[in-house]
Amino acid sequence: MFIREMRRGDITAAGSITFQTFASDELFAWLYPRMHIYPDDARRWQLIRLRSRLVGVGSRGFVAVTEEGDLDWHGAPEVVGYAFYVREGNDEAAQKWQVDSIFNSQWLTAKSELERNLLSWEQWYEEKVLDRASDPKRVKEYIQTTLLDIHSKVGPMWHLGMLAVSPKYQRRGIGGKLLKHGQKLAAHDNVPVLLESSVVGRRLYEKSGFKVVNQSKIAEGLDGVTMLWEPENMKGEFIEDLGGGKAKLKQKSSVQGSCEKESKE
Repeated sequence: MFIREMRRGDITAAGSITFQTFASDELFAWLYPRMHIYPDDARRWQLIRLRSRLVGVGSRGFVAVTEEGDLDWHGAPEVVGYAFYVREGNDEAAQKWQVDSIFNSQWLTAKSELERNLLSWEQWYEEKVLDRASDPKRVKEYIQTTLLDIHSKVGPMWHLGMLAVSPKYQRRGIGGKLLKHGQKLAAHDNVPVLLESSVVGRRLYEKSGFKVVNQSKIAEGLDGVTMLWEPENMKGEFIEDLGGGKAKLKQKSSVQGSCEKESKE
């Protein structure tokens, strides 16, 4: 099993993994209450979002791929999991990442910008006209309660926007490998990793050293948590450990000061 950057050809496999992984997820079921009636609508929406993530500025997608010698090897490499990270912040290190993820020339960069604009229109049309699986009101409520203000309080960081592993390959450490890949990026930049998770799904992240920095009620019986991980050499710079897997964010000003000091050293 190895990790590499996501390519365009991986989107179909990633879309299938997304649908299989989140079909029984409590949050996903709440956002898409009619998914069982209109499964194709949900799949179409997920593919649009994956395509948008792939060409997003500062976004990096990674896939876990099987190789010879792995359990259930079928004679050809297979994408069995993926993760998307986004580099946020205005620091010097962030600017190096906030370029087009799969384009490396001026002409291709312009093409990428055009693609993002077209995808935004496609996404709008899907939301307003075609999608029958989701509940727009619930989606809006979720966006408003996923603690977007936490991002501004943290400052420069890598944000884990999505992580999914094929159900038949779960509990093999693949999710942990995808997490570790993002943690290495964050450690190199001396910034934390932030993510949002359902309460049920947070166990994987706790095993990888993430701490709950906020918990919110999304709906009756459905809570969400925001979690943060600090690089080893910066333990205590971003959060105050409260024990029991929970922590409190420190003031942004002191955090930024620590980051600047670390980068100068």
